[in-house]
Amino acid sequence: MTATLPILEFANATFLPGRNTTVRRGTRWHGVAVARLRLGDGRLSAPVGLETELRVFRDIDADALRFEHDPDCRTPQGLLARLRIHYPGFSDDEIVTLCHFHV
Repeated sequence: MTATLPILEFANATFLPGRNTTVRRGTRWHGVAVARLRLGDGRLSAPVGLETELRVFRDIDADALRFEHDPDCRTPQGLLARLRIHYPGFSDDEIVTLCHFHV
């Protein structure tokens, strides 16, 4: 089963101890209950449980980002700048999935 789990990829694979959040464009990750994380050294993590929620990007506040794994993305402005790098053409009226997990 582990081989078939989806893999969350990270441009900056730094994580907080305990709870973490990552924000992904669209709805692909919504409802995914278990995934593996691509770690900074390229290895895959053991399976981790995900809790997901959908939001319109412009409705996200700093409180929702307090556990964002990437320190540069813990404010809406910082996250928007990063999302525009990773998702060219990204706009603040798009739906995103917040994925919460523990490491």
